[in-house]
Amino acid sequence: MKKTLILLLCLVLLTSASACGKLQVNKERLEELLEIMDLRTFLQTVDLPDNFSIGFDAADVKSVDSARIYKAVPLELDANEVAEKLLKRESVSTKVYAEGPYFETGDETFKEHLYVFDGGKSFGIDSGVVGGLSYSVVINGERIRNKHGTVIRVAPGPPDDIIAQRWKYDLKSDYASFADLSFMSYKDALAAVEELLYDTLGFPELEVAEAYSMDLETMLKHYELYKAAGGKEEITFSKDDECYVFFFRQVIDGIPVVNIHWKDATFGETIPVTSVEVFYTKDGVRDIYAIDLLDIVEGGENKPLISAAKALQVVIDDYSEIILENETIVESMELCYVGVKTEDGYYELIPAWVFRIVETVKFTNQADGNVYSYDSYSYYVVNAITGDRIE
Repeated sequence: MKKTLILLLCLVLLTSASACGKLQVNKERLEELLEIMDLRTFLQTVDLPDNFSIGFDAADVKSVDSARIYKAVPLELDANEVAEKLLKRESVSTKVYAEGPYFETGDETFKEHLYVFDGGKSFGIDSGVVGGLSYSVVINGERIRNKHGTVIRVAPGPPDDIIAQRWKYDLKSDYASFADLSFMSYKDALAAVEELLYDTLGFPELEVAEAYSMDLETMLKHYELYKAAGGKEEITFSKDDECYVFFFRQVIDGIPVVNIHWKDATFGETIPVTSVEVFYTKDGVRDIYAIDLLDIVEGGENKPLISAAKALQVVIDDYSEIILENETIVESMELCYVGVKTEDGYYELIPAWVFRIVETVKFTNQADGNVYSYDSYSYYVVNAITGDRIE
């Protein structure tokens, strides 16, 4: 009954019939209504442009009433302290690279590699690689990120590679999420990983953005697809290669920090994309890659945020101004912190509505003359305080 009343209210406030029969929108009332309208009701009443659709469930969209803008700097890790706590064996080599200090342990059967990112400070340059580390355990010459990277995309976000979309050998979605593997339950593996990230490394609050259970059967199927696509590398997978892959992202006040490249950086522009990737096998943590983790310096006042409906209306209005030749879908929307580097060297973290938009593009392969299609992904970001697009 309540939903019906809201729908009737929407129709009364938003529209009036004109002589030509078209609907006229009262913009002032629309602004007021969008602030109180829930997203599900909005999706039932909104008029969408041709070739434009919504591909997410309103129930999956989380929101808060207010948030702060934060000033942050890259997280600084003490390289020697990290090495002492993380490395299982004594260092046999230490060097300094552009990324930061490097440590190596072990022998040909078991070797550890650790880079602690310091932005190039130790090397005397500005490398831009900050706020994290790279750690890998190489067993009998095999680095798991390289081996398993042939059968899974080792990056957060959608499958935005054209070749992979066609051949499908590294699609993450083919693997189950949060499923148990034979050597350890998902729950216990996650607990072990979180203990290392928090207690050993001292990382800030994180959440699992994506997780995949790499079972042998699916890995073998993907490897066959890899070979069919012309892959040349000879790889043998066994039950011992099963592993969990975790993609974490930083969380501030319950709001995740965006962990994908949501815009193309211009020359000299730095955009933090906080991400932590972990491989966990029967041998424990085999690989960690953490980048752009942030340390909060200062927080602004708590400010009210625009509603999810109002943010989505900004996107719809923009796309209504152009003729869409291809099918375009708003695949997801999420409230996140996005950051840009300011002139004083800090990162400004802004609460924003992040929309992932996928456009189905067709093209003709000049080699065989066939017409193929692929999904082109982009992001539309709306400042959740001002309602303006962030570009």
